[in-house]
Amino acid sequence: MIPQNLHMHSTWDDGKSTVEEMILASRAAGLASVGVSVHCPMPFENDWECPMERLPAYRAEVRALAAKYKGSIDVYLGIEWDVSAQTLDLSAYDYVIGSVHELPVDGHRSVDANAETMARYLAECFDGDADAAAEMYFAEFDKVAAQPEADIVGHFDLLTKFDEQRGFFNENSPRYRHAAGRAMEKLVKAGKIFEVNTGAISRGYRTTPYPSAQWLCLLRELDGRVTVSADAHHKSGVTCAFDLAERMVREAGFTEIWILEGKEFVPVSI
Repeated sequence: MIPQNLHMHSTWDDGKSTVEEMILASRAAGLASVGVSVHCPMPFENDWECPMERLPAYRAEVRALAAKYKGSIDVYLGIEWDVSAQTLDLSAYDYVIGSVHELPVDGHRSVDANAETMARYLAECFDGDADAAAEMYFAEFDKVAAQPEADIVGHFDLLTKFDEQRGFFNENSPRYRHAAGRAMEKLVKAGKIFEVNTGAISRGYRTTPYPSAQWLCLLRELDGRVTVSADAHHKSGVTCAFDLAERMVREAGFTEIWILEGKEFVPVSI
């Protein structure tokens, strides 16, 4: 059984359940430890971040709840840092998820808003060239690799979120494979841990986690490290599809996942 989930959101950002509800649901699901994460402040208006002025209160609540439930479940304080984020002190957190949510063209272009937005961006910004969008997207992970505070790579191929509905990207295209493979190699060399993220399953967009099976296989070939995360935004999803994620990790050739234990990430057998 997967013992830990380090990626879950709450009412501090765009989650639907309180931090305490997420912790209690995680304990009831049999997890030994959890990490509460929050979307960091961005330099543009949006409805999913935790504003800078609210971060101290967020940290205080998570720390207080960690103390309250000590002995029954370990609770870690996390943040999901975006490469487009405002400057902030990441050392205040137990761990950092490094993610890419935006395409840096014509302002900020979200890759996970909805299928209609993705179709419009590809047409308007890339003249329909999905490979060009993929090249830009995966190049942004250079910033995650270069961020020393980032421990975990968030939803590596997030841009494929709507592919089961619309088929925007061809993962077997030589250009796509080169861009994704280059990014993965750089992140592995930087010592980052890749999350196997089941969040899009719980929200009905995908039937498989990120990264897809072929990227998990390449990650294994590169001797990369993985963890399993639910990216839960509601208490009902704290261990969504963990059995599927574990099976895919095993099929890719992994025999262990990495979890946060105290102040260090350690391997556990699966």
